[in-house]
Order: sequence, then C-alpha cells, then structure tokens
Amino acid sequence: MPKIVDHSERRAELSAVAAQVIAARGLEAATIREIAQASGYSKGVVEHYFDDKEQLISAALDSANHRYEVRATKATAGLQGLAALRQRILATLPMTSAERDEWKVRLVFWSLAAIQPQLRQRQRRRFGRAIMSFEQDIKVAVQAGELSVGSDTQVQARRIVNMTTGISAAALHNPGFYSRALLTAEADYLITQIKRESPV
Repeated sequence: MPKIVDHSERRAELSAVAAQVIAARGLEAATIREIAQASGYSKGVVEHYFDDKEQLISAALDSANHRYEVRATKATAGLQGLAALRQRILATLPMTSAERDEWKVRLVFWSLAAIQPQLRQRQRRRFGRAIMSFEQDIKVAVQAGELSVGSDTQVQARRIVNMTTGISAAALHNPGFYSRALLTAEADYLITQIKRESPV
C-alpha cells in the first residue's frame, strides 16, 4: 500500500529547509536544486510544491515567521498590556543564533520585495499583521490604565515594529556588540518611550 503523503507537512518541511539554506548561504543558494539536495527529496518533489524561486523564498519567510509567532505566543501567555508588549518585543529581537537566522531570511526577502511589486504586496500584508499583534497589546494597556486613553495605538504599534526591525538589523551586522543584555535594554527603552509619549 503506498504511503499517504501529508502535503501540508511536506511543504512546511521544505519551507524550513529553504529558510535554513538562505540563512546559511544566502539568496544565490536558494535554488530548487539546492533545496532538493539539502532536504533529501528529488528536484521533482520540490517543484511539485514550488513553481519558482520567488515562491520558495516567500515560503521560507513564512516558515521563519511561523517559528517567531509560536515563540511570541508562548512568551506572552498569561500576560497583558505592557508586560505582554515587552515580551513580544523580546521574542522578536535576535537573541539566539536561530533567531538571527530568521532575521537573515527576512532581510533577504525584504530586499527582493523592495523591487518586486508582487512580493512587496505580500510583505505589506505581513507587516500589517505584525502591527496588529503589537497594537493589541497596546490597546489592552490603554484599557488597563497603563497608557493614556488618547493614545494612537496604531501609530505606536507601527513605531515599535519599525524600531524593533532597525535594532534587529543592526544586531545582525554586529552580533558581538548586541548581546542579550543589550537587546533586553533596548526593549526596555522602547517600553519607556511609549510610556513617556503616553502619560497616564
């Protein structure tokens, strides 16, 4: 009896392999042939799930983002408001080598999205979802009286996402300088800033 293939599981597996290849060897290595070799599947199997390199890179980013979302959900479990926001920021920053790999994949995709309209549209949607996650924490903080009622929660969330992105990119370029302690201090600074801009 032929083995039943879970196509969602296999696609997720290949996406994770693509993310690993991109993080380790860059965009040039993210070919159908290289992913097939790294995954142990045939080139035909990889081509069954991905039509071209763009799809492969986008799937690699989805894989990296999924790992982040799982980590952020775990980090914020049982927390609300600014406490949850702080943990979400910490879960976003590249504290470990695996998290730095996630950011490497993001930056590769973003460089392509900057010049390719189709990829740029996908990235806008991802960026919007990220803002919504941070904004939800900020809204709860307003409801709890941690921030002023007049706070523009969407603007604050967008600023947090932008600043966190900048810090993460800097940490990739100088990982020896951006230690866990320094990244934690940067997260605390962002929380302090949002409280300063929104006095209760």
